[in-house]
Parts: sequence; structure tokens; C-alpha cells
Amino acid sequence: MLVRCKRRLGLNILGCGKYVNLPVAWTEAIMLSQCKGEISEEALEILGISLDHAPIAPEHTTILFFVAECILYKLCYDAAQKPYLFSCEIKLLKLGFLVFLRLLLLYLFGYQRYSEEHKYRLQTGLKALAACEMCYQLYPNILFMVQFMLKAGEIICETAVVSESQLESQENLEEMEEKALHDTTSTTASSAAESNSKQKQFRIKPFLWHSLLVWVCVHNSSSEIDAVLMHVLFYKEQLHQKNWLESVLALMVLGESAKLNMSCLKILMDLVKYFISSSVPLQKQEKSNKKKMSCWHWQIGYIYTNILREICLHGINADLQKTAFLGFCDCGKEHENDKELRGANFPDLLNFCLPSDDYNDPFWVIRYGVIYNLVILRSELLGDVNREGLRNAVWRTLQKQKGTEKDDRVLDAAKVAEVEAKGQINTSLSSKEPSNSTYLLSSQCIGWRVTTAMCHHFLPPIGPNIPLSHLPERKPVLLPHQKLEPVTEKKTKRLSLREELLQAGVPKYPYPDYLTRTDMELRRIINAQWKRELQIRLQLEEKLQELERQAKEKLEEEHFRQIMIWRLEKLHKTTRPYELPFKHEDTKAAEASSSTQLSNV
Repeated sequence: MLVRCKRRLGLNILGCGKYVNLPVAWTEAIMLSQCKGEISEEALEILGISLDHAPIAPEHTTILFFVAECILYKLCYDAAQKPYLFSCEIKLLKLGFLVFLRLLLLYLFGYQRYSEEHKYRLQTGLKALAACEMCYQLYPNILFMVQFMLKAGEIICETAVVSESQLESQENLEEMEEKALHDTTSTTASSAAESNSKQKQFRIKPFLWHSLLVWVCVHNSSSEIDAVLMHVLFYKEQLHQKNWLESVLALMVLGESAKLNMSCLKILMDLVKYFISSSVPLQKQEKSNKKKMSCWHWQIGYIYTNILREICLHGINADLQKTAFLGFCDCGKEHENDKELRGANFPDLLNFCLPSDDYNDPFWVIRYGVIYNLVILRSELLGDVNREGLRNAVWRTLQKQKGTEKDDRVLDAAKVAEVEAKGQINTSLSSKEPSNSTYLLSSQCIGWRVTTAMCHHFLPPIGPNIPLSHLPERKPVLLPHQKLEPVTEKKTKRLSLREELLQAGVPKYPYPDYLTRTDMELRRIINAQWKRELQIRLQLEEKLQELERQAKEKLEEEHFRQIMIWRLEKLHKTTRPYELPFKHEDTKAAEASSSTQLSNV
């Protein structure tokens, strides 16, 4: 059943194929997760992989509600009741994050015809989850997913789910911020996408809308990208808006653009640097008012650390990956205040904290997220020989921070991440093949799916195919006393297809593509090198044979000379071995007779 479920999920083809049936496969996976042992673990794994890369479609709404209800039940009535944090809780919360993200997008797209029964059951589970929220206060990576589920559930169910942390928040300050942002966004409402549901209107904020435009410009290599990025910076104040879900979605979209473009990465880092730096005065004002909870949305800072890790892993080139880790070098610039945030890269975020006289540092969440994602990044790079340098740099950064970090809550991030990294199991279709699944450590495709789905819904299509109208032919103006000359049409012989191709300069056979030409060039280089090596080898063999022949002749001459010396000493003969002496006498007699004949003549 598990193998059949994997086949229906289409794990290797991004959830699209002939045999893929996602609603049935998700139902089977959530049922298999009720088992115990490795079957339950693997069922949760493959369900998470599918929810990460499957397309976002409205026909998945019913099964997504069912999966959300099952996850909330297992979290609130099973996992949360345990005294310690278990890895199954983290898996379930990651699944819940992906499910509620998909439901939220479908709600924003206008598919809001949810039954009241679905909303009621989902609201019941969300109330139970809100009661368990305080258990995860020391783990921001888990608390982020819990609060995202609660916030998205409020929008989907169209009812407020009050949690314990919200009871202590500054409602008056948030209302003031919302009114200020409403004034700035009213002028650009005409450019936002709208959808109606029960006589209600939903408008995405200009910050999110321009972030989608950035992705379109990057995807289509548009020359207007610099102007659009400037518009994104213009609406940076909306990062402090009350509804931080849109800011999270906007950062996810900008993160996908930053994987492909260095300018987008620069703007993304500048936005987050401004967001954190502008939150410091709010913290000081809050402490002067003696309030407990933070008035800044730490969820935006935490999701940024996740996005930065994804850029380091999946950036289009090494320069993007290196810049995402180290930032843009400004070593020559002198910083007036070392306590200010220098940049939004991993090392600068680790070194940023409020002065030591402040007892409660609200920015420990950022350092927690950085350490957590660095440990995950180091685990992801394990075995990648080409990026061993990046992995060593991550390890050195972690070791340095462990020696200087004083907050035990931040150091706990490394322990949580290491437990997650060790919990990987094989989810491939064949048990003999190694698993290439990295869902538990990082979500690879959900950002791309979210970006493309939102662009498809909120932005108009690019470059519609509009047929051009032909202008009517103008008749020549006749001057007075001017006659039209009869035009004689010359009948030209129709050329054959071969002749037309030759005249147009088109070859008889099509040009090979890039890969074929590369293979042909590589084959030519290999053949030329082989001929050169063969010729050198033949010349070397000839030289060796000549040297062997000369050495053999020299040995034979030396041996013959030794024999002649021995014959002279022992036998007192100067003739060669096996040579008779009478031959020399006959030759002497012949020479004497020939000389007498010449004298007679």
C-alpha cells in the first residue's frame, strides 16, 4: 500500500503525471500515518514531499481540509500531551504549515465556498492548537508554524481564534499601525487584484503586488526590473502591517527571485535590514511602557533566515550562494555605531543584539533562526564535494557563535536541528536506491509553487497573441493627362523545394543543436589527442628498438673480441672460429698466379 501511495503521489515528477491521483494518495498517506513505527514515519515523509512540490489546484480543497483536521487532532490530543518535544511533532507541524498555506492561497484566489461543517471542525482544532501554543515559546521554528496555522485559520474560517499570546499583545498599537498603512495603500488600490466573497473584497497590498512583478521581470528577463525593485523599496513600511501573512508571502516571492538575480538579493537584504533596524525603536518604546510582548513581527525575521538558507542551497550560481551567506562586502566603509545592524547576512545577524543592559533581548529569535538554518545547511551540504568550502565556512561560523553566545535558548537551536537532520529515512520507490528526499530539512518547491500560482491569478498574462491588422492598399494618385501603363505579369517558373532552400541559404539537413555540437567538438578533440599520443608512442617504440639493436650489436662485438683474444693466447691462431687455414693458402696461390700472368703480358 505504501509503494502504491508513492506511485500515486508522483514523487519524481512533481505531482503531475498519468498515474498521479493526489486526493486519493493524500488520503492513503494520512491513513498510513496512523500506524506505528517506520510506516508512520515514511508516510509522513512522502506526504510532506508531495505537499511541497504538488501544484496548487482548487479541486484539492476538500482533501486539504481533511488532512488539516487529522494533523490538528494528532497534534493537540497526542503529540502536545507528551512532556518533551518529539520529532513527530515537528513533522506534523511542517505538514500543517504546508496544508494551511495551500488553503490560504485558495482562499485568496476566490475559492471560498467552504462548507460550514468544514469550518466548524477546523475552528475546533485551531482552538485546541491555540491552547497548546505556549508549549512552543522556546522553539521559534515551531512557534512560527503554529502561529502561521492559527493566523491562516482565522482568515479561512472568517472567525478570530484567540490564543494566549494574543491576549498580551498591544492591540492599540497594532490598530494605529493598520490605520497608517491604510492611508498609504488606498492610492494604489486600483492596481491590486480583487476577489469577492459574500459581499467582501480582498485586496493584496502593493508590497506583495510589486514583489510578484519582480518575479515576472526576472522570469521574462525584462529591462524594467530596476524600476520595479525601487517600487518594492518604496513600500517597505508595509512590513510592519498587522497582517504579517502577506509580508511572509512577499518575502517568499522575493526569495524565489533572489535565487536567480543578484539585484533581487540586494533588495531583499536591504528590506530585512530596514525591518530589523526600524523595529529597535519600537522595542525601546515598548519597554518604556512596560509591556511584556513584542510589538514587532518576529515571524518575518525568522522566515527570512529560512529563505536565506534556500538561496545558499539552490542559488543559480556560486556567486549568489556566497553572497547570500556573507552578504555584499563593504569592508572599506567605516561604521559609526558597531551596535547597529551592518547587513542582513548570516554573520551580521548572529552578531546583532540589543545592549547588555537590556535584560530581555527580543532579537534572540533571529539568532535562533540563523543557528537553526546553518545547522540544516551544513547537513544539506554533506557529501557535496563541489561546495565543501561553503560547508566549512558554515561550520566555522557555528563554532565561533557557540563560543560567544550567552543565551541558552539560542544554543538550543543547534540541538533541535541536529535531531531533525538525523531523522531522515529512505522514501524512494526502491529500497535499494539511496534517498534523495530532503523535505524534513528544507522545502524546495513550495516557494516556486506559491509564486507561480499567485502570479497566474493576480497578474495579467504577459504578451497576449494579438493579430495585427493589415492596412488597406492605397491606389496611386493619377495626374491629369496621365495614362496607366498596362502591367504585364511575368510568369515565373515555380522553383522546387530543394532550389528554394538552396537560394535561402538553408542547409539540406538541419543544424545540430547545442548538445550535439558540443559532443561533436569533444569527439574531435579526443580523436586528435589520441592520434597525437599514438604517434608519440610509435616514435618512442622505434627509438627503443634502435637502442636495443645497438646494444645487442655491441654485446656481440665484445663477445667476438674476447673469443679472438682467447684463441690467440691458447691456440696461437688468428683465424676465426670454424674457419679452415687452407682457404687462406688457396687465396695466396691464386693471387701469385695472377701476378705472374700480368708480368708475362
